[in-house]
Amino acid sequence: MNEMVMKTKPILTFIKNSCNAGYMVWRRTISAKAMEKARSAAVRVDSHVVFIAYVKGRLYGVDAVCSHARCILGFLDEERLTVKCPVNTLLYDLNTGAMLDPPYVATEAPKEKLGLRKYNVRENGGWIEVELPD
Repeated sequence: MNEMVMKTKPILTFIKNSCNAGYMVWRRTISAKAMEKARSAAVRVDSHVVFIAYVKGRLYGVDAVCSHARCILGFLDEERLTVKCPVNTLLYDLNTGAMLDPPYVATEAPKEKLGLRKYNVRENGGWIEVELPD
């Protein structure tokens, strides 16, 4: 009987670890009232910094750190649904996180490799939440 328990324990540990891999959770960030007023904000959630935008009743979320200059993004264009880096004028699409224009200091930068991670964002109980890996 003990031999059987010894053989199954590593399997159960493997199954438990496999089930948790890629698990996503919703994290609270900023009040919905503050977000509606501000229209955009860079917020730190766990080890992530997320740029959240509220445009025409819809929420968008992308990495808040410029993939080229490594600074916090900040200029929201509500008409074009873009966010601009204040250092190098790089533009990112809020729908996809894709880099739209290369930085003026590196016009040959590979746009397809310098996009931002996109995040699911929602309003829940008066708070803005971001879905992140656990």
